[in-house]
Amino acid sequence: MDMEAAAISGTASASSSTSRRGRSISRLPARVAGAVIRGLVTFVFAAVGMVLGAVTGALIGLATESGLVRGAGIGSISGAVVSMEVVDSSVAIWRSDESGIWSVLYVLDVLWSLLTGRLVREKVDPAVQSAVDSQMNAADSQDMAPTLADMFETGAADAKGMPAAAVAALPIMAFTEHTVADGSGEPIGCSVCLQDFEAGETARSLPECGHTFHLPCIDVWLLRHASCPLCRRAV
Repeated sequence: MDMEAAAISGTASASSSTSRRGRSISRLPARVAGAVIRGLVTFVFAAVGMVLGAVTGALIGLATESGLVRGAGIGSISGAVVSMEVVDSSVAIWRSDESGIWSVLYVLDVLWSLLTGRLVREKVDPAVQSAVDSQMNAADSQDMAPTLADMFETGAADAKGMPAAAVAALPIMAFTEHTVADGSGEPIGCSVCLQDFEAGETARSLPECGHTFHLPCIDVWLLRHASCPLCRRAV
């Protein structure tokens, strides 16, 4: 009897082990499919984030000293990274034990913010601005040598910038209540500081391209670069 009981127990254990292996094998295709779907979703959202980040970064770079290409590059990388992080966090929340209606709404809100570009812009703006600040600090360091040379009248000058006398000779205009807006009524702004012109303010207009900027904004730029910060055309 003991031998028969042991045999029955062994048979039951083997059958249970075989059943578990069978269930594990049957779940393998579902796991593979889930991993593939997650990879595709991550790729799609990363591509969307890269495009939105590139556009946002390019617009910011165009209006600052960072430049269009550099701004687009920084924006695309930041947008892709943010998008992948959003997908990972959304999957984690979706699979959590506490997932419910609020978790679903949270995931949908995050995905909607990502697709509309709001989340990407919130992350890309600081990244591009940080690059602009770094570039400005580097430019300030490079400008120290010509400044000291000018103090000792050695004749050294920044080959990329304009002489102060040439900058001061550029035309100046004063804005009135009738000239602070264009023909369609949209306010006119300075592309360097991104602020709208106000009546009574003076601005400098570049003769080659006609673009207009605040005096402090454009004068500092022209002392370093002899080109328009908006269209890059030589002054």
